[in-house]
Amino acid sequence: MCTYYYLHRHHLPTCSRTIDYVMQYGFCEQATVDPSTGMALPCDNICFDHDQSVDYNDPCAMGGCTESPDCSSGACRLAELNGMWICCECHRGGNVYRWCDHRMRSSPDTLCYHVCCKNCQPDGMGLQVDLSMPNPVAY
Repeated sequence: MCTYYYLHRHHLPTCSRTIDYVMQYGFCEQATVDPSTGMALPCDNICFDHDQSVDYNDPCAMGGCTESPDCSSGACRLAELNGMWICCECHRGGNVYRWCDHRMRSSPDTLCYHVCCKNCQPDGMGLQVDLSMPNPVAY
């Protein structure tokens, strides 16, 4: 018999999102593996484990506090910036990933790779190009 229970994940300051609740499984010998994803799947006889689950009124009462992977990866900040942002490191916009993928001006064979942070700003304009420069540079 496979069991499931809920864990909680906190978001990191300055993220204003509430706690995420995620399902956690305890797999038994009858559990299978999805061949296309390699992920374990619970058996047909599944039950809820009340002893390990979260008290929604006080989720930290039992400990087990974890950090949201969305915050640590920058996905929460990307959502706050409406999916497009201006990097505070290289000052170029049009970024749509959690990291800045613009080439560095000082070393064109190197990318910025800055992960969007609290100092990065939303970009409502999208990718901008300075056509006044001899070799147009996106910023």
